[in-house]
Amino acid sequence: MRIGWIGAGIMGNPMVSHLMKHGYTMHVYARHPEKVQNLIDEGAVLETDIPSLVHHCDVICTMVGFVSDVQEVYEKILEAIEPHKICIDFTTSDVQLAMDLHEKGKEKQVEVLDAPVTGGDTGARQGTLTVLVGGSKEVFDSLQGVFNAFGKNVYYCGQAGAGQKVKIANQIMIANTLQGICEAMSYLKGQDLDPDLVNQYLKEGAAGSKQLEINGAKMVLEDFEPGFYIKHFVKDLKIALSQDKVKLAGVERVISEYIDLMDKGYGDKGTQALIKFFE
Repeated sequence: MRIGWIGAGIMGNPMVSHLMKHGYTMHVYARHPEKVQNLIDEGAVLETDIPSLVHHCDVICTMVGFVSDVQEVYEKILEAIEPHKICIDFTTSDVQLAMDLHEKGKEKQVEVLDAPVTGGDTGARQGTLTVLVGGSKEVFDSLQGVFNAFGKNVYYCGQAGAGQKVKIANQIMIANTLQGICEAMSYLKGQDLDPDLVNQYLKEGAAGSKQLEINGAKMVLEDFEPGFYIKHFVKDLKIALSQDKVKLAGVERVISEYIDLMDKGYGDKGTQALIKFFE
């Protein structure tokens, strides 16, 4: 199986590397080829454009930044693709777009899966991501080797768009968890105690979480290097707020705080930089 990959960034890059270690032939396209030089050194084939990548590959994977990027990339993919190939979009994207791409794929006799992942850059490097897949169950079953190359927990969520829905639920939980961590640290600081006690004493208790484990210490150290960009998290939270069936009061509050940070130049920092809003 020849796999093509578009969008080998912070998370996509190690995912491609894991696939090569599992024996897959990888073709990559990048607007800035120097950013995938490590993958070329490992044996990936660099393609000069998207149509060339689509032509040479059986499965085409995408992991880009924003909804507009997904739209732009898939216009080129679906224009060039031959019948009976498979596309997997690992981007956290719009639910309706995922459903539309699935239908457009069917018109070309192509299966399109939405398969957003969670676990951050750490999970991508360690090969322990959670993969949330929507689309054809039969196609999902046939791609277990691909998903398991970088995923520890791989779940079929339902028809097209279902993977995106579950991923947005994940982002809603993260937003509120990060808010709680920041408030707890701010509370201790206001009580003349070391905010790091949240990390030292509470992470193994009932309030412990992956976010506290991964980002709590970074907040105290003011290490804001991105494992997941604020600008991408704001994109995800806007997708959550675009539905009108449930009021997401926590998300509304957190997104306003992140937008304030973006206005101050923090868009390319990691989500743990939320602590700066509380300062």
